[in-house]
Amino acid sequence: MTRKVTLNLNPEIRPKAAEYFVEAIAAAQHANPYKIMSYGGAVRGGKTFTSLAILIRLCYLFPESRWHIIREDFPKFESTTIPSLNKILNGSNNWHISRKSSNFYYQNKQTGGTIFLKAENIKIDPNLDWMQGLETNGILLEQAEELSEKTFNKALERTGSWYLPKMPRGMIFLTFNPTQKKFIKENIYLKWLNGELPGEYYFMQALPKDNPDVTDDQYAGWGMMAERYQKQFVEGDWSDFDGEDGRWLFAFNAKKNVGSVTWNPKAITYLSFDFNRSPIVCSAWQIIDNVIYGIRVIKLKDATIYRLCEEIDKHFHGGYFFVTGDYSGGTLTTMSEIHNFDVIKNYFNLSKSQIQVSINPRLEDSRMLCNSVLEKMPMIVDSENCKAFIDDANNCKAAPDNTIVKKNRQKEAEQADTLDTFRYFIHRSFREITKIFQK
Repeated sequence: MTRKVTLNLNPEIRPKAAEYFVEAIAAAQHANPYKIMSYGGAVRGGKTFTSLAILIRLCYLFPESRWHIIREDFPKFESTTIPSLNKILNGSNNWHISRKSSNFYYQNKQTGGTIFLKAENIKIDPNLDWMQGLETNGILLEQAEELSEKTFNKALERTGSWYLPKMPRGMIFLTFNPTQKKFIKENIYLKWLNGELPGEYYFMQALPKDNPDVTDDQYAGWGMMAERYQKQFVEGDWSDFDGEDGRWLFAFNAKKNVGSVTWNPKAITYLSFDFNRSPIVCSAWQIIDNVIYGIRVIKLKDATIYRLCEEIDKHFHGGYFFVTGDYSGGTLTTMSEIHNFDVIKNYFNLSKSQIQVSINPRLEDSRMLCNSVLEKMPMIVDSENCKAFIDDANNCKAAPDNTIVKKNRQKEAEQADTLDTFRYFIHRSFREITKIFQK
């Protein structure tokens, strides 16, 4: 049974949310100096629901007004923002919904006020050409830590450009979790912390403890996250946890995670593939008595998938395999990714259920999952046969957006092929945990 979520902005129940809502509505009506309003600081602080409630209210207050929500990509809307909007509106007949991804909006039938949902898509449109000529009264930058500073600047440029007889102030609303992005941390959070926030800015910190809907089960789930993620996303800690080290797999500790490992032919062997032509990589893993074992990394230059299968068979002949890996396959070969997995399936005479491949996990989400699993579960990788993985774990760096730095594919530390196979294996074996993190 789905637990019903209601939005109650009673100041006795949600004092921070109620205060933020009142200040935002007053700001849009020119009753205070605020133009840029931020609400955030941790997961499940109620920032999304409160911000959406503000836009809905503004649609009633300003007939024919236009408000835009921007997120990194449209799947983010589908997973969080749209369900939240639907919960707040609760099936109301007062709203018309256009569900075309290219023109997704909620329009109030009484006032004509409209909320548009737009994806940033900066990788596809680096100049943000879609924002040229955008006519809007205000923009909500949802999870602004996932967006670029260029989008924030464009929002400043475009707000207040939709003219009405009853004109609201051009507003920018931001929600975010702790981040190292300068336009958020330095320009908003640190200035607020030091009492130096400019007069047109407003910031409200929201933590899970400010949301009465957060359950004990959610807190228990967050307890499965790596300590740094608990501090960052639950406690609202803005520290630069990467510091100078900046390793993507920061929870890997050679003293704890490196040893001598022997393959157990009676246990399931997980084979995880990365299909670059040079090198083409497979890593082999086992999970026995809740311990993760890294058995071997096979890394071949200028080799085919057939040659790699021969090498796997030499080391693991007669093993029972589950196979996962890079969904996109090898772009430098003439074989598609489906063909690669078909070759593996046929070579080892596997059943369809033993091929367990899904769309590649986002690096940002994968980093949280991999480090949390590594911190919470015992893992030992073989010091000799998994040396390529150990090198990746020690040397691969994280970019500010939690992706892996791969600027120079000629550098082994920036190839990350073996680290990628580890990510695919962890995603296949522990992906259910990600649902707990997102609660």
